[in-house]
Amino acid sequence: MIIDLVAGTRPEVVKLAPVYRALSGIRDVKVRWMATGQHGHLADQALDVFGIEPDVRLDLDWDRSSLASLTARLMDALGERFRRDMPDYVIVQGDTATAFAAAQAAFLLRIPVGHVEAGLRSGDVDSPFPEEGFRQLIARIAQDHFAPTPAGARNLRREGINPNTIRVTGNTVVDAVTEIGRTVTRPDVLDGVAPDARIALVTVHRRENWDGGAVRICKAILRLRDLFPDLHFIIATHTNPRVLGPVTEALSGQERITLSEPLAYPDFIGVLKAAHIVLSDSGGVQEEAPSFGVPVLVLRNATERAEAVRAGVARLVGSSTDRIVREASRLLSSPRRHARMAVAKSPFGDGHAGERIARIITASMAQASPARAAPQGEHKPVRTSRDGVLTNVNAA
Repeated sequence: MIIDLVAGTRPEVVKLAPVYRALSGIRDVKVRWMATGQHGHLADQALDVFGIEPDVRLDLDWDRSSLASLTARLMDALGERFRRDMPDYVIVQGDTATAFAAAQAAFLLRIPVGHVEAGLRSGDVDSPFPEEGFRQLIARIAQDHFAPTPAGARNLRREGINPNTIRVTGNTVVDAVTEIGRTVTRPDVLDGVAPDARIALVTVHRRENWDGGAVRICKAILRLRDLFPDLHFIIATHTNPRVLGPVTEALSGQERITLSEPLAYPDFIGVLKAAHIVLSDSGGVQEEAPSFGVPVLVLRNATERAEAVRAGVARLVGSSTDRIVREASRLLSSPRRHARMAVAKSPFGDGHAGERIARIITASMAQASPARAAPQGEHKPVRTSRDGVLTNVNAA
């Protein structure tokens, strides 16, 4: 049984590492890690953290200013690799160009596709762009849908996805942060922070916050810094010049504001654990922060992680300077409000999602055995579970 696992960005590496490890421990399964290089050095940093050496590395030649160029090159390179090796199953994660291209390439070869973190929806195809479109398209062609929460499963059912192909597994990011959080130490980026300071971690990278959005967020950071003398901002900068330029221009050299290069994943988790609040437009951070009881102010107008908002661990604030200052000030001024968000229970799982996904995939493929006896694409999903895993969401 040969399974290809495809990852190109750092979040994909983080969220697929638990699945890779779980599959690697199953007899008669050969799992191959395919690195597309979409995030380059950042993805390699995460691979090192989890001790993963890719079996395949793609060497893409694409116009780095063009999403269409990236997607086309990924489709071509992955399709060629799949045709040559013909895996029994392909696993993709999330909503990136890598995930969409790998799912599409496998689909065209009638290779079953499993989609990790399926069912996330913001309800607006432009927010976030292109991720909302990519994940909806993947849902139309995947054979197995591993929804991190019951809400994700409901989204898929509403879209007409066969309920028997949807499994609620929890989010694999909880597996990863639980593992890293056990051993992480205080990162060097905090060396300049006063011992009694409260830390605000900030990450900004979404297209909706390019240019003007980043400028408004920076203005809010400066106002909050002036309002709260014990507050120290750690800005984990992004390499995209549409974000890096405005952030550097507005915040470089400012007192109690540290601009950091992209942090290695353990260092990022170390800052996250030490943070008092987080301001971020990242989807992954909305899932990671609740594991450490850190409230998140989401710098977006809509989120596909609505479970975090409903659970009280996150709050949508958008990129309006006044609204960011108002909402952050409420948390920073009121220990009671902060405590309510900090102690709320994370809705994203128990740290065993990777194991569940691995068991479901191998049981499902075993039912379709002998391998390759049936035409590719005639993949029969598991409807029940021997270990308590919810596999038929109609039972939820």
